[in-house]
Amino acid sequence: MTSALFSVLLAVAVNVATGGTLPDPFAGVSWLAWPTVGLLGVVGVALAVWQQRLTAVPPQGTAPEVAQLTGTAPEPHPAAAGLAAPAELPAARPLFGREREVAEIGRLLQQEAPVILLAAAPGSGKTSLALRVAQDVRSRFPGGQLFAALLGASAEPVAAEAVLARFLGALGVPEDERRGGTAALAARFRSAVADRAVLVVLDDARDAAQVMPLLPGGTRCATIVTSRRQLASVPGGRPVAIGALDDDAALALLAETAGDERIDSDPEGAKALVAVGGGLPLAVRIIGGRLRARAQWTPSALAERLKDDRRRLDELRQGDLAVRVTFQAAYAELSEVDRMVFRRAGSHPGQVFGLGAASARAGLDRGVVAESLERLVDAFLVESPSPERYHLHDLLRLFAEENLDPAETRETLRRLLLWLTEAGELEDIPAVLHEGAQCPREVLALVDAKAGRLADPFDRLAAWQAAAEAARTTGEDMRRARALRWVSHSWTFVGEVQRALPAAEEGLALAEAAGDTWEIAQTGRRYGEALRDLHRFAESETALLRVLDLFVTLGEVDEEVEVRTALGTLYNVLREPELSLPMLERAHELIRESGRNGDSGERGWVLLGLGLGHKFAGHRADAEVFIEEAFGLATRIGDDYLLGYCYQERGWLADDDGRFDDAEHEFDEMLRIFRGLRIGSGAASALVALGVVGGRLGAHERALDRLGEGISAYRRLGDAYREGEARVQRARILDRLGRRVEAVEDRAQADTLGYQRTGVAGVHRGDRRSA
Repeated sequence: MTSALFSVLLAVAVNVATGGTLPDPFAGVSWLAWPTVGLLGVVGVALAVWQQRLTAVPPQGTAPEVAQLTGTAPEPHPAAAGLAAPAELPAARPLFGREREVAEIGRLLQQEAPVILLAAAPGSGKTSLALRVAQDVRSRFPGGQLFAALLGASAEPVAAEAVLARFLGALGVPEDERRGGTAALAARFRSAVADRAVLVVLDDARDAAQVMPLLPGGTRCATIVTSRRQLASVPGGRPVAIGALDDDAALALLAETAGDERIDSDPEGAKALVAVGGGLPLAVRIIGGRLRARAQWTPSALAERLKDDRRRLDELRQGDLAVRVTFQAAYAELSEVDRMVFRRAGSHPGQVFGLGAASARAGLDRGVVAESLERLVDAFLVESPSPERYHLHDLLRLFAEENLDPAETRETLRRLLLWLTEAGELEDIPAVLHEGAQCPREVLALVDAKAGRLADPFDRLAAWQAAAEAARTTGEDMRRARALRWVSHSWTFVGEVQRALPAAEEGLALAEAAGDTWEIAQTGRRYGEALRDLHRFAESETALLRVLDLFVTLGEVDEEVEVRTALGTLYNVLREPELSLPMLERAHELIRESGRNGDSGERGWVLLGLGLGHKFAGHRADAEVFIEEAFGLATRIGDDYLLGYCYQERGWLADDDGRFDDAEHEFDEMLRIFRGLRIGSGAASALVALGVVGGRLGAHERALDRLGEGISAYRRLGDAYREGEARVQRARILDRLGRRVEAVEDRAQADTLGYQRTGVAGVHRGDRRSA
């Protein structure tokens, strides 16, 4: 029809150009006849080329741009040869957050006869990714698109010959040629697609043996395979890693399944739901589907239901979709040994565990467990972030836990605690201890052996808290008193001074009830230090002087040194060098007399205290000597905690001299150290010091920012006194800036918090002379 209409137009134009006439209304444009003939001639050639190309297809079954890359001649369209062009791809869902994977698959599809392997954990969206990409590139494969669900995760995977017979039928191969063994059918299949551009999608493959007969041999074909296992032995296979969805992609998927309006109305609840799903697309789809089906539920309400680990897998079900069922299918495929290792090692309470911990929990030889874990990694039930280190997705860990029976649960924990006590990896300890209620004696043994070696102060705190609870269970009051003493010390170390006192009080009460003099002295010292940190100075002095008498009576020189250091610190806080210097000088003398005058943290704290005492006494030269000696000692022994406070005192010396730039440098170093150690009180003190020095340098806005950070830190720590002190410092800078209202507010807040310069009240001089 197009050709006929074009011929009529061309005939009219030629007629007018060679002397013919047009009707009167068009006579004025007769001069355009020859240009029109020329234009129609060019269009005619283009039309002829276009009509010719209608019966041809791009090379390799790809888009024209790929044909240009390959330079391959076009092949006849299958319909022109009387062949079938199947289009078997199921519908595909929208994709979220898979840009990297899609780009990688697109790159691989440019290669000759690519075999793309999408292997990942159950529920990770492998099939959705494969179908979405396949649908998007189907125009590149006019020879047809074949799809087979291989049911590799089921008890009865589809046989390769059954798939081949169906493929051949879809391609138009006569029925009598669709019989025979796997090898014969595979050969006929390769022959049928050898010169065609066919895309084959093989979903849920069990193993390489199931896949290999189904691979087309033609260079113009492409294959996408999904599996729950690594298929490393598939010839020419190109794996594409599929990770968890990031938060933004998971939120987009949740909105797509639940409805944008539900998510927009409760964004915090939506974020909580995404966290529960752990980036697993199946879990997010189920959560979104449940939310859509329950119009009265908010995301926050559903997130609250999903908080309970014990019922989370029960909740992650909607209709035929269930996370547990998906995991169960993968678990059923495993050998008995691999199932045992998965449920025992995989239920490790920590985020990451080592091979030693896995072997201990499994109760099997290390080599056997190593091989099993590697198989589980290949099955995507376990991940290995580094050699001999493993972890599970949170939902898989819950699945592993629920497959343990109660007796097995206790025994795996007991074996792990014993292993950790004897030779275990320190990083495995913190996560295990909160599970230790079933094995209290093993917990006590582990904490006694390893707590002092834990580098992180919060890990040490968790260890001693677990020991205190275990001792309560076993009825061992003195072990509980000791654990509480270290709980109190750990709270002080991290700056949570308000929390340090109750543990010390309870520990002291237990020791006094038992009449244990040694523990009374030890917990009494901790109690006195906790009171000092809360600025209850009179009570602190009374407690520490009582403890000092006990240790002197017991002849415990090391402990006497520590108590004297604590008292010297108290008197320095009160700016009473006449009391601090004699106390600390005696401590230093005792260290020398005991032959321990070398490098030790204990001596470093005494030296630093002596430096402060001499500073407050007006002995500037002596102060510098002692502080520098403490600094050098801390540097040599690598005691960063002591070093941080040495930087603090060096900073204040520089501030006293008017060397504000030097002071700022010292406080910056102090802040760096305490942030690295995660010591909140030390970092807060550094921030306040930087604020004060910033004010002296005239950098008022920066100073206010630093003081604000320090105030916030002290508020989080519950240290009302030091928060008030920082507010007074900020008020002074606000005064200089003329911001009187804000300054008044800060001072009022400081008063409310109880900030004041307090001396030692209610302490008798006779008590002091006893020191």
